Amino acid sequence: MRAKAFRGLVSELVRAGAPVPARCRHASECGGCAFQDRAYPAQLAAKQQALAQLFSEAGILSAEAAARLELVASPDPYDYRTRMDYVATRGRFGLRARGRFNHIVELVECHLIPPAAFAPARAVWQAAQTLGLPDYNLRSHEGFLRYIVVRRSPDDELLLAVVTADGPYETAMEQLAATALEQPRVIGFHWLHNPTRTDLSFGTPLRHWGAETLPMRVGSAWLQIGPNSFFQNNLRLLDQLLADVRSAVVGAQTPASVVDLYGGVGTIAISLAPHVGQVHCVEAVAESAALARQNTATNGAAHVSAICSEVLPYLRAQPAGAYAVAVLDPPRTGLGPDVCRELLRLGPQRIAYVSCNPLTQVEDLRVLASDYRLCSVRGYDMFPHTPHVETLAVLERYAA
Repeated sequence: MRAKAFRGLVSELVRAGAPVPARCRHASECGGCAFQDRAYPAQLAAKQQALAQLFSEAGILSAEAAARLELVASPDPYDYRTRMDYVATRGRFGLRARGRFNHIVELVECHLIPPAAFAPARAVWQAAQTLGLPDYNLRSHEGFLRYIVVRRSPDDELLLAVVTADGPYETAMEQLAATALEQPRVIGFHWLHNPTRTDLSFGTPLRHWGAETLPMRVGSAWLQIGPNSFFQNNLRLLDQLLADVRSAVVGAQTPASVVDLYGGVGTIAISLAPHVGQVHCVEAVAESAALARQNTATNGAAHVSAICSEVLPYLRAQPAGAYAVAVLDPPRTGLGPDVCRELLRLGPQRIAYVSCNPLTQVEDLRVLASDYRLCSVRGYDMFPHTPHVETLAVLERYAA
């Protein structure tokens, strides 16, 4: 099953349900939400059925086991996101239209984040228009302002960023930063640079005003994140996911050594720290790895080592048996066959595999199946109103 087919299956199953009134007036056209006009229980049922079909057809689970696959609901399907990337183009501020990449639905409201987080972002865009900062045109690749990014903490503090192309607008950017910091709950403002033709809402930091990072409260830990840091987008489900990862990692006895691959700013590693021996948190992005080191120190996790490295060369440098448990949280592309082969060589007793793309996870599980038994799979609806779903697969090594 391909990604488009999986999303299409979710959409087909959701659309089979009766329509309900959408909260947002743009729900029928905006690409930020696909299913606001369907009841949330119907969305959950469709995603559970699509996951069951995927894992069953791939031979990962029997039909009976797949039918019992659990999907954990988001406590609230609205106002849940910790990050939103709003497009600025052709005099519009909003999100891309569904199925029309170059058309922007102009938004005056958005129910994926609270109104108090949306309003400052739109105010910054309006100020940019007043200051004469030209929007970026994806077709002609002319203009300056590409994205306005909102990052929100569970305490509703905000870190705003703008992503721009090249342009002689230093004075105007100073004024825009001042406007941003005048907005309620905004503690910091970043200027990120993306001069390429690649459409990304990330960029090289040029300057920041106010706070450089945003403090995120996760359980008893405080984690600092930056404008480019990967971080789970639904904090209402993050505690549940972390608890399930801890349960999978600790098992019947405390593991002496754990490797946390694609570790980001240290979220999982710090959650595991009180329950295991040494944790090696491996992260390729230098900004995130530096924040992981800072976060481990701030939270007193002395036996967590934050390592800046690509995953594959790091694993190749480790001896077989180096780790009792491996925790994996790769990007949407998954692990790939080379990383899977290194995991098979290293042979950790248990693997906890968190995935934001069950399609690539299924491919990786097929490779790992030669040495590992799948103990459980659980889904998490991190992105209500969309076809996306997160999964946690727990594997145990076969006895030698």
